[in-house]
Amino acid sequence: MGMDVSALLERLDELPPLPAVAAKVLALAEDQRTSAIDLAHVLSTDQALTAKLIRISNSAFYGFARRVSTVREAVVVLGFRQVRQVALGMSMMSAFRLPTRLASVFDLDLFWGHSVAVAVAAEAIAKRTRAARPEDAFTAGILHDIGRLGFCVLEPEGMREAVELARDAHIPLWVAEAEVLGIDHRDFGAAIGRKWKFPGFLLEALARHHDEALTPERDGLAGAVAQANRLVLHYGLFCGYETDGAAPPPLPADLERYEAMAGGIERVLERAFAFIESASGTPNRWYQPLSA
Repeated sequence: MGMDVSALLERLDELPPLPAVAAKVLALAEDQRTSAIDLAHVLSTDQALTAKLIRISNSAFYGFARRVSTVREAVVVLGFRQVRQVALGMSMMSAFRLPTRLASVFDLDLFWGHSVAVAVAAEAIAKRTRAARPEDAFTAGILHDIGRLGFCVLEPEGMREAVELARDAHIPLWVAEAEVLGIDHRDFGAAIGRKWKFPGFLLEALARHHDEALTPERDGLAGAVAQANRLVLHYGLFCGYETDGAAPPPLPADLERYEAMAGGIERVLERAFAFIESASGTPNRWYQPLSA
């Protein structure tokens, strides 16, 4: 039987606040008067983020020949929207620290690996289908499982129980979450998003990313994220934990089409690895993709 959902939702104030830079970047995204100089100024107030942004600008994630040494140069070389989405993703990745007692069942590197892979795939699918702005799809991909981090911080023992149930019963983790916690990470993530004043398009993606019936052509951004999430899960890159390593079944025809839009799963993982390595400063040691 699940926990008291209303009591859990009342504890949202115990979560760490949205990073100041992330909040400012989201506000700039909604302000049509924002200039590249405005964005560069906001990002330059965070030295750690500035260093990561310069590192990723010079990484294999983009592969530019020109060296970037300042935030303003990054904005010029990468473009306003690219820098905004990367900055938001990296600032969120540094916002959460999980209880050590969860380390044996929930791996934060795997969590962000899954999230970034979904972001990369969703961005490509949105671009090919013109379902949404690609940078919005990337942002939604980075944030789509934020509810799970909320569980890890507020209910670490419940999250541990949910992961163990998912593994033992061979059921999706979101189903196990609902059974143990009384609510799954989709609705909890949307509640966190409302608290942090996320725009509506992000809230919808958070709430609906496991709905495999959604399509980008019909459902816009939420469809792009749902199909990207479905693709990444198909190849065994789960959110925060590993399974028994069984080879994935053949791709359904519709999912094969979205994989092609994303450039193939190898390309998705290559870019996700490059992003994670640049953002964290650690090598991509955290995931071995399954082969069919």
